[in-house]
Amino acid sequence: MTSNRPSGRPSSGAGVPPTSRRSARQQRLANREANRAMSRASTRGSGGSNRSFLLITVGALAVAAVVIAGALFLTGQKAPVKPFTGPIAPIPSVGTPASIPFDGRTLGNANAPHTMDMWEDFQCTACYAFTIDVEPQVVTNYVATGKLKLVYHDLLTIDSQVAGETESLDAANAALCATDQGQFWPYHDWLFANQYSENSGAFTKDRLKSIAQSAGIKDLTTFNTCVDNGTHNADVVAEQSQTTSTSTPTLIVDGGTPISFDGSYESVSSVIDAALGINASPSPGASGSASSAPSASPASASPASASPASASSPSASASAS
Repeated sequence: MTSNRPSGRPSSGAGVPPTSRRSARQQRLANREANRAMSRASTRGSGGSNRSFLLITVGALAVAAVVIAGALFLTGQKAPVKPFTGPIAPIPSVGTPASIPFDGRTLGNANAPHTMDMWEDFQCTACYAFTIDVEPQVVTNYVATGKLKLVYHDLLTIDSQVAGETESLDAANAALCATDQGQFWPYHDWLFANQYSENSGAFTKDRLKSIAQSAGIKDLTTFNTCVDNGTHNADVVAEQSQTTSTSTPTLIVDGGTPISFDGSYESVSSVIDAALGINASPSPGASGSASSAPSASPASASPASASPASASSPSASASAS
Protein backbone atom coordinates (compact mmCIF):
# COMPACT_ATOMS: atom_id res chain seq x y z
CA MET A 1 0.00 0.00 0.00
CA THR A 2 1.09 3.53 -0.56
CA SER A 3 2.63 4.84 2.65
CA ASN A 4 0.65 7.42 4.59
CA ARG A 5 -2.12 7.30 2.02
CA PRO A 6 -5.80 7.12 2.89
CA SER A 7 -7.93 4.81 0.81
CA GLY A 8 -11.54 4.63 -0.20
CA ARG A 9 -12.93 7.71 -1.84
CA PRO A 10 -12.74 10.36 0.90
CA SER A 11 -14.71 13.56 0.41
CA SER A 12 -12.76 15.53 2.97
CA GLY A 13 -9.35 13.94 2.53
CA ALA A 14 -9.65 11.75 5.62
CA GLY A 15 -9.59 8.10 4.65
CA VAL A 16 -9.08 4.60 5.92
CA PRO A 17 -6.42 2.06 4.93
CA PRO A 18 -7.02 0.45 1.52
CA THR A 19 -9.53 -2.34 2.04
CA SER A 20 -10.72 -3.40 -1.38
CA ARG A 21 -10.28 -7.07 -0.63
CA ARG A 22 -11.73 -6.73 2.85
CA SER A 23 -14.74 -4.97 1.37
CA ALA A 24 -15.35 -7.83 -1.02
CA ARG A 25 -15.03 -10.31 1.84
CA GLN A 26 -17.52 -8.33 3.93
CA GLN A 27 -19.95 -8.32 1.05
CA ARG A 28 -19.62 -12.08 0.63
CA LEU A 29 -20.20 -12.59 4.36
CA ALA A 30 -23.24 -10.32 4.24
CA ASN A 31 -24.64 -12.19 1.25
CA ARG A 32 -24.02 -15.49 2.99
CA GLU A 33 -25.85 -14.26 6.09
CA ALA A 34 -28.75 -13.12 3.93
CA ASN A 35 -28.96 -16.54 2.29
CA ARG A 36 -28.92 -18.24 5.68
CA ALA A 37 -31.65 -15.93 6.94
CA MET A 38 -33.76 -16.66 3.90
CA SER A 39 -33.20 -20.37 4.40
CA ARG A 40 -34.31 -20.11 8.03
CA ALA A 41 -37.30 -18.06 6.97
CA SER A 42 -38.25 -20.69 4.41
CA THR A 43 -38.04 -23.45 7.03
CA ARG A 44 -40.19 -21.53 9.46
CA GLY A 45 -42.60 -20.51 6.74
CA SER A 46 -43.36 -24.10 5.86
CA GLY A 47 -45.14 -24.49 9.18
CA GLY A 48 -46.72 -21.05 9.38
CA SER A 49 -48.47 -18.51 7.29
CA ASN A 50 -47.20 -17.08 4.02
CA ARG A 51 -47.35 -13.66 5.57
CA SER A 52 -44.90 -14.64 8.33
CA PHE A 53 -42.58 -16.09 5.74
CA LEU A 54 -42.74 -12.91 3.67
CA LEU A 55 -42.08 -10.67 6.66
CA ILE A 56 -39.10 -12.72 7.77
CA THR A 57 -37.67 -12.79 4.24
CA VAL A 58 -38.03 -9.06 3.79
CA GLY A 59 -36.46 -8.49 7.18
CA ALA A 60 -33.51 -10.71 6.33
CA LEU A 61 -32.90 -8.87 3.07
CA ALA A 62 -33.10 -5.52 4.86
CA VAL A 63 -30.53 -6.65 7.42
CA ALA A 64 -28.23 -7.86 4.64
CA ALA A 65 -28.56 -4.53 2.81
CA VAL A 66 -27.66 -2.65 5.98
CA VAL A 67 -24.64 -4.87 6.58
CA ILE A 68 -23.40 -4.38 3.01
CA ALA A 69 -23.97 -0.63 3.15
CA GLY A 70 -22.16 -0.44 6.49
CA ALA A 71 -19.18 -2.39 5.16
CA LEU A 72 -18.93 -0.12 2.13
CA PHE A 73 -19.26 2.98 4.27
CA LEU A 74 -16.45 1.86 6.53
CA THR A 75 -14.18 1.22 3.55
CA GLY A 76 -15.06 4.49 1.88
CA GLN A 77 -16.20 2.77 -1.30
CA LYS A 78 -19.48 2.96 -3.15
CA ALA A 79 -21.44 -0.14 -4.04
CA PRO A 80 -19.85 -1.99 -6.98
CA VAL A 81 -21.40 -1.75 -10.39
CA LYS A 82 -19.65 -4.30 -12.56
CA PRO A 83 -19.21 -4.67 -15.37
CA PHE A 84 -18.83 -0.94 -15.77
CA THR A 85 -21.65 0.25 -17.98
CA GLY A 86 -20.15 3.46 -19.34
CA PRO A 87 -17.84 6.37 -18.55
CA ILE A 88 -18.98 8.93 -15.99
CA ALA A 89 -18.55 12.60 -16.95
CA PRO A 90 -16.55 14.83 -14.59
CA ILE A 91 -18.47 17.18 -12.34
CA PRO A 92 -18.26 20.57 -14.12
CA SER A 93 -17.27 22.39 -10.94
CA VAL A 94 -14.16 20.26 -10.50
CA GLY A 95 -13.10 20.02 -14.13
CA THR A 96 -10.08 21.89 -15.45
CA PRO A 97 -11.37 25.27 -16.73
CA ALA A 98 -11.01 25.57 -20.49
CA SER A 99 -10.05 29.21 -20.04
CA ILE A 100 -6.74 28.32 -18.37
CA PRO A 101 -3.85 27.70 -20.78
CA PHE A 102 -2.04 24.39 -20.67
CA ASP A 103 0.82 22.85 -22.55
CA GLY A 104 1.18 19.11 -22.31
CA ARG A 105 1.03 18.22 -18.63
CA THR A 106 1.65 21.78 -17.43
CA LEU A 107 -1.42 23.77 -16.43
CA GLY A 108 -1.24 27.55 -16.23
CA ASN A 109 0.93 30.35 -17.53
CA ALA A 110 4.32 28.94 -18.54
CA ASN A 111 5.91 32.08 -17.09
CA ALA A 112 4.21 31.78 -13.69
CA PRO A 113 6.77 32.56 -10.97
CA HIS A 114 6.03 29.43 -8.95
CA THR A 115 5.55 25.75 -9.77
CA MET A 116 3.83 22.90 -7.97
CA ASP A 117 4.90 19.46 -9.15
CA MET A 118 2.26 16.80 -8.55
CA TRP A 119 3.25 13.13 -8.45
CA GLU A 120 0.13 10.99 -8.70
CA ASP A 121 -1.33 7.61 -9.56
CA PHE A 122 -4.69 7.64 -11.34
CA GLN A 123 -5.84 4.77 -9.11
CA CYS A 124 -4.75 6.50 -5.89
CA THR A 125 -7.82 7.44 -3.86
CA ALA A 126 -5.96 10.16 -1.94
CA CYS A 127 -5.08 11.62 -5.34
CA TYR A 128 -8.80 11.54 -6.14
CA ALA A 129 -9.49 13.51 -2.95
CA PHE A 130 -6.87 16.08 -3.91
CA THR A 131 -8.14 16.35 -7.49
CA ILE A 132 -11.81 16.70 -6.53
CA ASP A 133 -11.65 18.66 -3.26
CA VAL A 134 -8.44 20.69 -3.33
CA GLU A 135 -7.05 21.12 -6.84
CA PRO A 136 -10.01 23.22 -8.10
CA GLN A 137 -9.40 25.72 -5.32
CA VAL A 138 -5.68 25.82 -6.09
CA VAL A 139 -6.48 26.39 -9.76
CA THR A 140 -8.94 29.19 -8.99
CA ASN A 141 -6.82 31.02 -6.42
CA TYR A 142 -3.32 30.57 -7.79
CA VAL A 143 -3.20 29.13 -11.32
CA ALA A 144 -5.93 31.26 -12.87
CA THR A 145 -4.33 34.36 -11.36
CA GLY A 146 -0.94 33.57 -12.94
CA LYS A 147 0.88 33.02 -9.64
CA LEU A 148 1.44 29.29 -9.99
CA LYS A 149 1.56 26.56 -12.59
CA LEU A 150 0.93 22.86 -12.03
CA VAL A 151 3.02 20.07 -13.54
CA TYR A 152 1.69 16.52 -13.46
CA HIS A 153 3.99 13.49 -13.09
CA ASP A 154 3.25 9.77 -12.92
CA LEU A 155 4.19 7.85 -9.78
CA LEU A 156 2.92 4.27 -9.86
CA THR A 157 2.05 3.03 -6.38
CA ILE A 158 -0.96 0.73 -6.80
CA ASP A 159 -0.01 -1.88 -9.42
CA SER A 160 2.70 -3.42 -7.25
CA GLN A 161 0.18 -4.38 -4.57
CA VAL A 162 -1.19 -7.26 -6.67
CA ALA A 163 1.03 -9.33 -8.94
CA GLY A 164 0.27 -8.87 -12.61
CA GLU A 165 -1.92 -5.77 -12.23
CA THR A 166 -1.24 -2.93 -14.70
CA GLU A 167 -4.22 -0.58 -14.42
CA SER A 168 -2.13 2.30 -13.04
CA LEU A 169 0.46 1.87 -15.79
CA ASP A 170 -2.22 1.54 -18.47
CA ALA A 171 -4.01 4.68 -17.24
CA ALA A 172 -0.75 6.65 -17.14
CA ASN A 173 0.10 5.48 -20.65
CA ALA A 174 -3.39 6.43 -21.87
CA ALA A 175 -3.02 9.90 -20.36
CA LEU A 176 0.21 10.36 -22.29
CA CYS A 177 -1.55 9.12 -25.43
CA ALA A 178 -4.03 11.95 -24.82
CA THR A 179 -1.09 14.31 -24.25
CA ASP A 180 0.17 13.45 -27.72
CA GLN A 181 -3.02 15.08 -29.02
CA GLY A 182 -2.83 18.06 -26.66
CA GLN A 183 -5.66 16.76 -24.47
CA PHE A 184 -4.01 15.65 -21.24
CA TRP A 185 -6.01 17.81 -18.83
CA PRO A 186 -9.48 16.98 -20.16
CA TYR A 187 -8.57 13.28 -20.13
CA HIS A 188 -7.05 13.68 -16.64
CA ASP A 189 -10.44 14.97 -15.42
CA TRP A 190 -12.28 12.04 -16.99
CA LEU A 191 -9.89 9.48 -15.51
CA PHE A 192 -10.36 10.72 -11.96
CA ALA A 193 -14.13 10.96 -12.47
CA ASN A 194 -14.10 7.27 -13.42
CA GLN A 195 -11.75 6.06 -10.71
CA TYR A 196 -13.09 3.18 -8.63
CA SER A 197 -11.54 0.87 -6.07
CA GLU A 198 -8.00 -0.28 -6.76
CA ASN A 199 -7.49 -2.87 -9.51
CA SER A 200 -11.25 -3.18 -9.97
CA GLY A 201 -11.33 -3.06 -13.77
CA ALA A 202 -12.12 0.65 -13.98
CA PHE A 203 -8.96 1.26 -16.02
CA THR A 204 -8.74 -1.72 -18.33
CA LYS A 205 -7.54 -0.85 -21.81
CA ASP A 206 -11.03 -1.20 -23.24
CA ARG A 207 -12.47 1.12 -20.63
CA LEU A 208 -9.65 3.63 -21.10
CA LYS A 209 -10.59 3.74 -24.78
CA SER A 210 -14.27 4.19 -23.94
CA ILE A 211 -13.38 7.06 -21.60
CA ALA A 212 -11.38 8.68 -24.41
CA GLN A 213 -14.36 8.48 -26.74
CA SER A 214 -16.62 10.10 -24.15
CA ALA A 215 -13.97 12.72 -23.37
CA GLY A 216 -13.83 13.79 -27.01
CA ILE A 217 -10.32 12.66 -27.87
CA LYS A 218 -9.88 13.79 -31.45
CA ASP A 219 -8.11 10.91 -33.19
CA LEU A 220 -9.47 7.77 -31.58
CA THR A 221 -7.74 5.43 -34.03
CA THR A 222 -4.32 6.76 -33.08
CA PHE A 223 -5.25 6.92 -29.40
CA ASN A 224 -6.53 3.35 -29.30
CA THR A 225 -3.40 2.05 -31.00
CA CYS A 226 -1.29 3.96 -28.49
CA VAL A 227 -3.22 2.38 -25.60
CA ASP A 228 -3.16 -1.15 -27.02
CA ASN A 229 0.57 -0.99 -27.76
CA GLY A 230 1.53 0.63 -24.46
CA THR A 231 3.41 3.22 -26.48
CA HIS A 232 4.44 5.29 -23.45
CA ASN A 233 4.90 2.48 -20.93
CA ALA A 234 8.66 2.85 -20.96
CA ASP A 235 8.34 6.61 -20.45
CA VAL A 236 6.07 6.11 -17.45
CA VAL A 237 8.46 3.59 -15.92
CA ALA A 238 11.45 5.85 -16.56
CA GLU A 239 9.74 8.74 -14.78
CA GLN A 240 9.69 6.75 -11.54
CA SER A 241 13.43 7.33 -11.19
CA GLN A 242 12.91 11.10 -11.10
CA THR A 243 11.63 11.06 -7.51
CA THR A 244 12.49 9.29 -4.29
CA SER A 245 8.93 9.54 -3.02
CA THR A 246 6.94 6.35 -2.52
CA SER A 247 3.57 7.87 -1.62
CA THR A 248 0.89 9.65 -3.61
CA PRO A 249 0.00 12.37 -4.00
CA THR A 250 3.39 13.97 -3.54
CA LEU A 251 3.06 17.74 -3.93
CA ILE A 252 6.16 19.93 -4.14
CA VAL A 253 6.24 23.71 -4.46
CA ASP A 254 9.33 25.25 -6.06
CA GLY A 255 11.43 22.13 -5.51
CA GLY A 256 11.05 22.31 -1.74
CA THR A 257 10.01 19.76 0.85
CA PRO A 258 6.98 17.63 -0.09
CA ILE A 259 3.78 19.03 1.38
CA SER A 260 2.33 17.16 4.34
CA PHE A 261 -0.99 16.77 2.60
CA ASP A 262 -3.71 15.91 5.09
CA GLY A 263 -6.60 16.11 2.67
CA SER A 264 -7.30 19.77 3.37
CA TYR A 265 -6.94 22.77 1.10
CA GLU A 266 -5.15 24.63 3.90
CA SER A 267 -2.32 22.12 4.04
CA VAL A 268 -1.54 23.00 0.42
CA SER A 269 -2.39 26.71 0.35
CA SER A 270 -0.22 27.44 3.39
CA VAL A 271 2.84 26.18 1.51
CA ILE A 272 1.97 28.10 -1.64
CA ASP A 273 1.32 31.26 0.39
CA ALA A 274 4.70 30.87 2.06
CA ALA A 275 6.37 30.66 -1.37
CA LEU A 276 4.46 33.79 -2.38
CA GLY A 277 5.48 35.58 0.81
CA ILE A 278 1.89 35.64 2.10
CA ASN A 279 1.44 34.72 5.77
CA ALA A 280 4.86 33.16 5.59
CA SER A 281 4.94 32.07 9.23
CA PRO A 282 5.82 28.35 9.37
CA SER A 283 2.91 25.92 9.33
CA PRO A 284 2.77 22.12 9.17
CA GLY A 285 4.39 20.97 5.97
CA ALA A 286 5.36 24.50 5.00
CA SER A 287 8.77 24.98 6.57
CA GLY A 288 10.72 23.39 3.75
CA SER A 289 8.93 25.26 1.01
CA ALA A 290 8.77 28.55 2.90
CA SER A 291 12.53 28.77 2.91
CA SER A 292 12.74 28.10 -0.80
CA ALA A 293 13.33 31.24 -2.81
CA PRO A 294 11.28 31.69 -5.98
CA SER A 295 14.48 31.26 -7.96
CA ALA A 296 14.47 27.62 -6.83
CA SER A 297 11.43 26.94 -8.97
CA PRO A 298 12.09 24.26 -11.58
CA ALA A 299 10.70 26.62 -14.20
CA SER A 300 13.28 25.63 -16.75
CA ALA A 301 12.21 22.01 -16.46
CA SER A 302 8.48 22.57 -16.41
CA PRO A 303 8.07 23.87 -19.97
CA ALA A 304 10.06 20.90 -21.16
CA SER A 305 7.75 18.51 -19.36
CA ALA A 306 4.80 20.45 -20.66
CA SER A 307 5.22 20.00 -24.38
CA PRO A 308 3.52 16.98 -25.94
CA ALA A 309 6.85 15.73 -27.23
CA SER A 310 8.61 15.90 -23.88
CA ALA A 311 5.59 14.49 -22.10
CA SER A 312 6.58 11.22 -23.67
CA SER A 313 10.08 11.69 -22.34
CA PRO A 314 9.74 12.00 -18.54
CA SER A 315 13.45 12.45 -18.09
CA ALA A 316 12.86 15.99 -19.26
CA SER A 317 10.11 16.56 -16.72
CA ALA A 318 10.53 18.59 -13.58
CA SER A 319 11.59 16.19 -10.87
CA ALA A 320 11.32 16.03 -7.12
CA SER A 321 14.78 14.63 -6.67
